[in-house]
Amino acid sequence: MIDTIKLVLPFSKRPHWYEKARFQHGFDADTGLFKAVANPSSENKKKGIYQPRLTYTERPVRGGKNYELAIELSLPKLMFNNNFSELDDADFEAIVKKLSDTIRTTYGIWLFPHQIRQASVRKIDYSKNIIFTDRTPVSNVLANVRTADVSKVYDIQNTDFRNGGHVYHIHSNSLDIAIYDKVADLKQERTSPKRSREKDGYVQMSLLDELERQKTVTVTRLEVRLNGLRKIRSELAKVGVTHGISFEEMYSSDTSQKILMRHWQNIFDRIPKGLLDSDTAEHLLINIKKANEDMKMTEALARVGYAYLRQDKDERYVHNLLEGLFNPSQYRRFKQKNREPPNPTQLKTLLHITNTLTAMTPVSIEDYTF
Repeated sequence: MIDTIKLVLPFSKRPHWYEKARFQHGFDADTGLFKAVANPSSENKKKGIYQPRLTYTERPVRGGKNYELAIELSLPKLMFNNNFSELDDADFEAIVKKLSDTIRTTYGIWLFPHQIRQASVRKIDYSKNIIFTDRTPVSNVLANVRTADVSKVYDIQNTDFRNGGHVYHIHSNSLDIAIYDKVADLKQERTSPKRSREKDGYVQMSLLDELERQKTVTVTRLEVRLNGLRKIRSELAKVGVTHGISFEEMYSSDTSQKILMRHWQNIFDRIPKGLLDSDTAEHLLINIKKANEDMKMTEALARVGYAYLRQDKDERYVHNLLEGLFNPSQYRRFKQKNREPPNPTQLKTLLHITNTLTAMTPVSIEDYTF
């Protein structure tokens, strides 16, 4: 469903609540931009109380000013004080009421429910927690995902493997995809908050303690972040969604499922064959042979060699290396023969992610703690 979202509410003039609102003010003399911000207090952070982040702006335009209030928040953290538990469509009105009440009591800002419902969405994080009750290590998932050649489906600035291998990350200006170990990231938040994937993890430390104590599951988290109206509209069109970009319209488990599945499938389909469930060169060779009984020894060994090149280097580097050392047509033929889907036995773990996204059933922390 949706985790973090940025809502923008326009006003025709300075709102009546502004003078009493609890903001920190600022003014840019060069641009004429007036900005006031309201962030979670250090006292509430210590208490583990979640608060949205607000930014009010007055921007000079021809003939007057634009007045806007931006609200950025994690919807599940607002409702549950964690984002392990997930929301569904039936929670929308409860979210609107809780957000309105929280903003009023915390910052002194009065917003009507219809204003929140009709707010424009400018940034949105779709997410799903994939639960492994057999405690499949998230590192196994990430090692498989890392081998995907996504260079032709994403105009990416960066693909990396962060925080000691706990986060696989694809990044561009308007799109951010992450697959990571939820529990390991919470540990990172406790020791070095700036390096963790999640923000405002201070509200989830009790969740970490409980998951660590019980050790009943491992949690692989998939996130797709869309930045800006243009990107949001583009993604909606790609999955055949025609609704608008108000909060009320964007709050949809169906839309969330389509966006998450589209990007997961982009990665899943590009994981090279024979790299799965193989922790040594010997196991890899055996798996390749089992999946391809008629394969010749030279081709099987070539696949092992290629797999080990890709362990430490990205696809673009390996592409340039091999085309520089050998005839480029040989490399292209090799890649073409290695694009068929891996067999189901090797893909058991990754297929669990696909099945979880297909079902899109909300999870709750109460289901996994006792």
